[in-house]
Amino acid sequence: MPDNAHNQAQRVYYEQALDKAAMQVTGSPYIRRHAERMMRAADLQPGQRILEVGAGLGKFTMPMLEAGLDVTCLDLSPVMLERLEQSATEQGHSVKTVAADVADVGSHFGAEFDRVVGFFTLHHMVDLPNIFTAIRSVMKPGARLAFIEPMARNPLFYVQILLTPGTHWSAERGIVNMRGSVMSKSMRKAGLMPGDHESYGFFPPAIINRPLAPEVEDRMNEMSLLSFGRAFHVFHGAHVP
Repeated sequence: MPDNAHNQAQRVYYEQALDKAAMQVTGSPYIRRHAERMMRAADLQPGQRILEVGAGLGKFTMPMLEAGLDVTCLDLSPVMLERLEQSATEQGHSVKTVAADVADVGSHFGAEFDRVVGFFTLHHMVDLPNIFTAIRSVMKPGARLAFIEPMARNPLFYVQILLTPGTHWSAERGIVNMRGSVMSKSMRKAGLMPGDHESYGFFPPAIINRPLAPEVEDRMNEMSLLSFGRAFHVFHGAHVP
């Protein structure tokens, strides 16, 4: 069952931050690089039914819609989804939205999705096995999921939480669970098959949005010796019949 107190705290936390620059739909290189990474990692294709968990204002949704993907957006906050719909309409896109807890997603959909994806959302959730069980219930047999999350071992995320005004440990503490061992165990408990996890990326938005920084980061991603410093994880799983 959904954790109502936790959900209410999350809604308040994000709805109070609606106008923060980091929340906005900008189409910046930082945002597009994450979206493009997801589209490659999850093999997102037109014609698939894709569920995006924790879509928020839609900053990662828009690049997927621009690529012609059929995306259904799920989020706790109807306020955020209303803004997402407005942004999509302004850019000439159609998008379906549902305001609900992902733990209760099975009451809104059947087993109809080919892909389930999420950007920086799982670390805000409490009971990962329960979350993955709910997600599995709306996946077609053979469907795949992929979530991009912060790298748990990267100390810069903890520094960011400490120094960023309005950011609270209570909302971000799930970062410590963003490890391959924890995610694989949680998926298996839910009846999902974990896939190989991958890491990438080094630079925050303030750097990656500058000229030439994407090319530098691409070269760094190719260097295995620098893997210890990577900032992001892609966690994969599948609904194997």
